[in-house]
Amino acid sequence: MTTAILVFDIGTTSVKAALFDDSGNPIASASVPYETEYPQSGWAQQHPNRFWEAAVAASRTLMQRCAATTSTIVAIGLTGHMNGCVLVDRQGNPIHPALIHADSRSTGECDRLDRLWGQQEMYRRTGNRIDEHLSLPKLMWLEKYRQSEFSKSAWFLNAKDYLRFKLTGQLGTTDYSDASLTGAFDQQRQVWDTEVLESLELPLHLFPHPKASTELDGTLSRESAVMMGLTEGIPVSVGGGDAACATRGAGVLGTRQAYGAIGSSAWISTLAENPVPDQLMRMQHFLDLEGRLYNVCGTVQSAGIALDWIRHLLGENPSETSDSYEISEGLLRSVPIGSSGVLFIPYLMGERTPHWDANARGAYIGLSLSTDKPTLLRATYEGVAFALRDCMNVYAELGIDIRSFTLLGGGVRSPFWQEIIGETLGIPLHRHPYPTQATALGAALAAGVAVGMWKDISEAIAKTTKDYEQVSLDHDRMRSYGKAYQVYERVYPSLKSIYRDLGTIRDTLVKETKKEVFI
Repeated sequence: MTTAILVFDIGTTSVKAALFDDSGNPIASASVPYETEYPQSGWAQQHPNRFWEAAVAASRTLMQRCAATTSTIVAIGLTGHMNGCVLVDRQGNPIHPALIHADSRSTGECDRLDRLWGQQEMYRRTGNRIDEHLSLPKLMWLEKYRQSEFSKSAWFLNAKDYLRFKLTGQLGTTDYSDASLTGAFDQQRQVWDTEVLESLELPLHLFPHPKASTELDGTLSRESAVMMGLTEGIPVSVGGGDAACATRGAGVLGTRQAYGAIGSSAWISTLAENPVPDQLMRMQHFLDLEGRLYNVCGTVQSAGIALDWIRHLLGENPSETSDSYEISEGLLRSVPIGSSGVLFIPYLMGERTPHWDANARGAYIGLSLSTDKPTLLRATYEGVAFALRDCMNVYAELGIDIRSFTLLGGGVRSPFWQEIIGETLGIPLHRHPYPTQATALGAALAAGVAVGMWKDISEAIAKTTKDYEQVSLDHDRMRSYGKAYQVYERVYPSLKSIYRDLGTIRDTLVKETKKEVFI
């Protein structure tokens, strides 16, 4: 009888339950989707109970698919989207929808933080700049505008922490990686920054106890086991944020390696022994799963979600299979590189690296009466790739010499997009053997370490890493993408003041609408 690790991965669009054997090979998986609400421009929220309901349904489906296997589940691993804000009461009941990573409603709270502490000081203290995508400003927003709900809160959690509570019945724990991207955590001392929190008059009791992702934090309760079709008493690991888990699931061991994840958002990350100084504060830092190394990460806010958006507007709804991508993308290859002079700027919900501008918005530039659907679609693929190159350029400026790059995520189902990204970045590109399972794999490695299958994450990677297929890149196309990118990188400086003024108009309209509703 073989041993297996079960992982629950809370994504932006679904919860995935995935089963891995003790060699890191995926056995089977099942996903259950749920909705994200966008009540206003810049708002993005989900209902935490849906995470649990989806996890239950995914677990039962997975167990049915694996009924004939002889694997024994020895541990449960957890991962999920980061930068969130889930408030629960003393019984663990959510008291407000979760504000997820994409939510940028808290610009006013960021202004307050800037006045109190300043960007440079917050970057020095926490490893991250003040930004509305982080958890702390979202918590401040809830405290200010949802006082009745906030007053009932006992804990502030991230998505995977809430799910772990539902599995074990234990509250009040998070991991180092999720804590790192709240904007309130001293990463070098691995403690909450009480001086910052006290200056904001936020209750210190809200903040959970941080642990390594490779520690255990309870066992599966009887009630949850019955609901999920599992066995009571399975050890549950602390788990980690999705970006931290993906780093290790991609096999990254140091700064010569990096990976890119192409999901609803996209990011590039590598590992360093210390935070990397940057006067412009363009990169994010968050602790690794064991709390010993630092992820140095650049994030593109809208990636796969931008492609989904334009496909929906154009009446395209392909299923998530390789064949559907190939049918659609066969037409796009006839469009020349540079999309016949059309550029897409993928700032649909603001942008993070390198601009950190919540007011930024998407744009198509260069449209004409001859612009057709394939041109718009290709421009969207290219625009996300150009945004990733913006991130990669920052690494070079900071002296981080990345020699190899592994691609993960749902976007890897598209061979066409792989080519565009690789030829835009211009470095050796490898395809992960399990590109849509790498994040869950990282969580499985952490859970395996927690129950003693491996002594640490490095050993776990060494004993589970497979050969990565290299993606063929064409040097002539690389030069063509380079020319198109030279135009792209001039767009944001030209539009920055316009984005600011449009943001003022949006804010004014929101205030007037609220006033009319009140009257």
